[in-house]
Amino acid sequence: MIEDRIRILRRAAQISSSERNEKVWCVIAGNDRLVDDIAYNAITAKDRVQILFRESISISSKHSYKKFDCILLKGETLKISELNNKTREEGGASLQITSTSLNNQPNLLVVIGPEDYMKKFVGETNRHNVKIDILLEDHTTGFIKSEPKTSFRLPSFLSSTFTPILDTSEVILSALLISVTDEDDIEKVKSISQNNHLFGIDLKTTIQDKEKSKIEAKEENKEEDKKEKEDKKENDKSKEENSNEKDEKKKE
Repeated sequence: MIEDRIRILRRAAQISSSERNEKVWCVIAGNDRLVDDIAYNAITAKDRVQILFRESISISSKHSYKKFDCILLKGETLKISELNNKTREEGGASLQITSTSLNNQPNLLVVIGPEDYMKKFVGETNRHNVKIDILLEDHTTGFIKSEPKTSFRLPSFLSSTFTPILDTSEVILSALLISVTDEDDIEKVKSISQNNHLFGIDLKTTIQDKEKSKIEAKEENKEEDKKEKEDKKENDKSKEENSNEKDEKKKE
């Protein structure tokens, strides 16, 4: 980890001002405490990083529910690299995506879930002759939460016994950035990921929707500001007219 920090510092010394302003995206997955920490760092970074969305995911297995959080960030290259490094130090999985990948790679999807489920997913796409390219891959090293799966509510003393056992069982979370070669296969890949209890993100569509929402919000704020200024102008005009009327009455 020390080597990673040294590498980032060296990179920071070499990076140009244009590269500093270049935007990259990052998908981070791990337990809720890790993602809370990353979200805090992103918020305190002010304009350097934006949180595009955050989700809490629960995946059903035979005997338990596995729970983890996922966050999508957009920001300056250097700051995202810092958060990327911090994520790995704390045991999370992180995928850093450049604008080049977004522009040049077709049909990008991010798929996240337990490693054994991920292997089944990749095997099933292969059996269905769906061509995918794995562009990036990362794994968690920290534990994610698990809760016992029962058809009835466990007494508190049993829940307090089983939950710590499930929490300490090692669950490796995998995160993949994949490119689906044929656009017609996108829905098929999404269906296969859902059938294998994985969390999937259609990256380009998600980013486009978030950017569109952001632009629309800005336009709404501009309209509200414009309306406020017009209302203020009308009020000032009305006050001025009333004042003039009073002055004229006094003269009379």
